Amino acid sequence: MLLYQFRKGTNPRRVIIYLAEKGLDIPRYELDYAGGEHRSADYLAINPSGRAPTLVTDEGVSITDSAAIIEYLEELHPDTPMMGTDPISRAKVRSLERLGTELVTRSQLWLWNVTGSFPAKEPSPSPETACRLFRYVTELLDVLETAIGESAFLAGDKPTVADFTVFPIFQTARERFDLPFGFGHPRLDAWYREFRLRPSADF
Repeated sequence: MLLYQFRKGTNPRRVIIYLAEKGLDIPRYELDYAGGEHRSADYLAINPSGRAPTLVTDEGVSITDSAAIIEYLEELHPDTPMMGTDPISRAKVRSLERLGTELVTRSQLWLWNVTGSFPAKEPSPSPETACRLFRYVTELLDVLETAIGESAFLAGDKPTVADFTVFPIFQTARERFDLPFGFGHPRLDAWYREFRLRPSADF
């Protein structure tokens, strides 16, 4: 088994944090994104989308989606469940995880336009477009702000894949690009600051 990752990438970090919280040690290969290794013929043969992460199983199967990788590993290692422990809690975690995935998608579109750091994705960044997109980002932050309530984690009193999905986009915006992401949402801001202290959150 081998995990191809880009340590600072938003989607790879979902898996990286999961592995740390789960206590799983899987061989990894760090892709050279700056050098374009993710677009090399060798890597495209493993993952035609040219994105990270990719988990190549012991059977040689490539799993090329971060959520699918986590679900696969959860089935292999059911102890210390990270996706809920009963039908109700699993439904809650999956709902928040999917909301988090949508947040990541909207936020990445915003980042492409607000930072100018993704010319391959957005060759003509637009502040006007960024402003419009951030309204859609804020919609989801508002929902998560309500959902977390007084809980320590997004889905309750223990970390789950919902946290591992949402945290990386906060970290990307705040630490890689120094943007005030979620500052207007006090519960999420407190959640982020507390989660950032966990060893799993280190870059």
